[in-house]
Amino acid sequence: MINSSKRKVGYLLIALAIILLILSIVLFLSPDKNPFKTLIDKITNKTEEVEKTPEEEFNEMIQQKKDSVVYTFDEEAENNRDWSQDDFKQLSRSFAERFGSYSNQSNYGNIEDLEIFMSVKMKKWAEEYVTNLRANNQYSGNFYGIVTKALVEPEISSFAPDSGQVDVLVSTQREETSSDGDPKVYNQDIKISFIKAGGEWLVDSAIWQ
Repeated sequence: MINSSKRKVGYLLIALAIILLILSIVLFLSPDKNPFKTLIDKITNKTEEVEKTPEEEFNEMIQQKKDSVVYTFDEEAENNRDWSQDDFKQLSRSFAERFGSYSNQSNYGNIEDLEIFMSVKMKKWAEEYVTNLRANNQYSGNFYGIVTKALVEPEISSFAPDSGQVDVLVSTQREETSSDGDPKVYNQDIKISFIKAGGEWLVDSAIWQ
């Protein structure tokens, strides 16, 4: 009986040794599934995290906003159809968010990016405005930026497409970020006016309220 019990214990130990050997081989051949390696990686990544600068946080917010918007445009189709109120609301929302989001590191390129949507009058204003900003607000090493997000559906305040005039009011939330202070969040409306010129609708003015 004693020998039989010892034999059973021996078999059990041998079986456990084989199982451990098999597990070791599997984990060695499949390191990605190794739970110990995963745990070590998590700990290592956590210790390697560094605090982001205001510039990096601002650029990430801008990129996330861009990635969340999908733009599609068919020039021929746009020129051959009448714009609805929803069309003006959609363009006003996108225009307001881009128009109101910038940093002193981006050299005010946000306004230049929107010139394709501007009338001749507003494009002239934009060129003079950007020139003045660049001359008097050059980047000195202290970061400053604003991210603008439309809060609700824009409101049509004047709709007279037959007369070539449409006004839209966009309510936004703006967040200021700087390298020498805490973020500041506030709400601000912007009135965007469209005119029809050369057969297409263009932004003729964008005025913060």
